[in-house]
Amino acid sequence: MLVLTRKKGQSLVIGRDIRVVVVEVTGDFVRLGIEAPPEVAVFREEIYRDVQEENRTALVTRELAARLRAQVENKNEKATRK
Repeated sequence: MLVLTRKKGQSLVIGRDIRVVVVEVTGDFVRLGIEAPPEVAVFREEIYRDVQEENRTALVTRELAARLRAQVENKNEKATRK
């Protein structure tokens, strides 16, 4: 981890096209401005974790729904054959 000291108005650059600017420092809080291309997603970490968890849940739900659908179709085929 790179640890830097920056003052209000100072910035740092990540790669060629991401810039992080210290906008304001008030007590224990630091406001940051982030300039990044539109194709770069920028999230607060807690939101990013929530999105990842929702994606995992959706994937499991989709897989379970596909299995259930396959079981129902299998039962319907067996019933039709009788």
